[in-house]
Amino acid sequence: MLKPFIRLFSFFAKELAEVRRQPRLLLSLVLGPFLILLIFGLGFSGEQPRLRTILVVPPDKADDPRVQQFREVISQANFDVVDVMTDEQAAVERLRRNRGTLDVVEVLPADVDQVVGRQQPSQIKVLYNEIDPTQAQWIQYLSYVQVKELNTELLISAVSGSREQAGNVQQYIASTREELQQIQTGLSAAQSPQARAAIQRLRNNSGLILAGLALSSQNSANQTAQSDVQSIQQSLDALDQAMERGQVDEQRRRIEEINDRLSRVEDVASQIQAVPPEVLVSPLQGVPQNVAQQQPNFIAYYAPGVLALLLQHMAVTLAALSLVRENLLGSTELFRVAPVSSLQIIIGKYIGFILFIGVIVTLLVLLMIANIPIGSTGFALGLAVPFVGDALSFVGTVLLVTVASLGLGFLISAVSKSESQAVQLSMISLLASVFFSGFFLPLRNFAPFVRWLAFLLPVTHGVQAFQSIMLRGFLPTYETLGWLGGIALVCFLLAWIIWRSNLKRR
Repeated sequence: MLKPFIRLFSFFAKELAEVRRQPRLLLSLVLGPFLILLIFGLGFSGEQPRLRTILVVPPDKADDPRVQQFREVISQANFDVVDVMTDEQAAVERLRRNRGTLDVVEVLPADVDQVVGRQQPSQIKVLYNEIDPTQAQWIQYLSYVQVKELNTELLISAVSGSREQAGNVQQYIASTREELQQIQTGLSAAQSPQARAAIQRLRNNSGLILAGLALSSQNSANQTAQSDVQSIQQSLDALDQAMERGQVDEQRRRIEEINDRLSRVEDVASQIQAVPPEVLVSPLQGVPQNVAQQQPNFIAYYAPGVLALLLQHMAVTLAALSLVRENLLGSTELFRVAPVSSLQIIIGKYIGFILFIGVIVTLLVLLMIANIPIGSTGFALGLAVPFVGDALSFVGTVLLVTVASLGLGFLISAVSKSESQAVQLSMISLLASVFFSGFFLPLRNFAPFVRWLAFLLPVTHGVQAFQSIMLRGFLPTYETLGWLGGIALVCFLLAWIIWRSNLKRR
């Protein structure tokens, strides 16, 4: 009754004994990944370096205020202006020869001081000598941001002039009211030449045109004020014609209407003058807010992925070498005549490796989440990675990832004819995991067929599950658990069938 279990656990004890005889292996498996994470956290800042830039300006406009304004805006957009030149060809030659000390040459247009009001946009050339596509995209993005900032600065300057015009409108309205007062007095004196002269001055006054320009934005209040300005002009025409015909008494109501419209125009002009130019140019402002429960730093974000990658690589390597080593040592000849089945051998190895990997993962997780100050040195033992999820769910997920990874390793071992072949296949699985698991390149950046390939790797689901539990406090999705369970079951069955077939052939 107990014989099958005794035989099964004999292989479990055999694997543990082999590990116990290699203490350096255990030490390197624990401290190696921890030191790599520690160095990564200490040395990686996550900030994009500023671009070293030569600014090429028109020969006769090096001291132009607009050029100085452009230089200040460029510096705010992650560009460091290291030199200012007037010869574009010489600047490009320096860019080609000084790769590593120079990133960008930026050429301002020849009409840099007259770019507003043109029918065609002026171009700012951004030249770079870059073979890294990621860095090239970063430069293109910064160039886009920089041009947006420059355009905003130009609009702010233009709007500031508009606000000054609004101040002139208020002066115009005040003088118009004085003129209307004279007209009203002239009406009382019946066909006063002074009243008609005042009307002519108002009709010819450029203040109306000025008001129309100052209120020419698309704001609804401004459009109403523009309509009032046009109505005032029409009322003045009608008032002049009525006085010419001697019909002056009924025009008092028209003057009161003009006064009312002037009041509305004055209110809008006051509003324009009260609004800062920056708000007029950019009425919308983005306010990003991260609602995630945890906002980890780089080391905390990558730690669960490193753990999943290490777990899979360790399991695949141990399992891949296990069955091959039995073949090379001749143990399989003994297994053929021994009262032990291929299923008992594989399950025994599964249990032994699970226990061994469980100890390694436990130590690594403790080192990751620990944050114990070391005296007054300012340093702490551990990486202080947050762990906000359920511990039992995490243990269950680690067990599932381990079983799936061991299954992949045993499958590699079952089809390999030598240790070098098993190691080669294990390294290929590691490379595929690094590139396609979503560890540092998002899965959504890959084509659909590559994503399906990534889903066949246990680490792909391990990264998502560990990050979900440790950093978000959520349980893994059923899809993640389903993929891990499927990989574990399929790999186990294939490895067992192939291994059993190999035992029979021998």
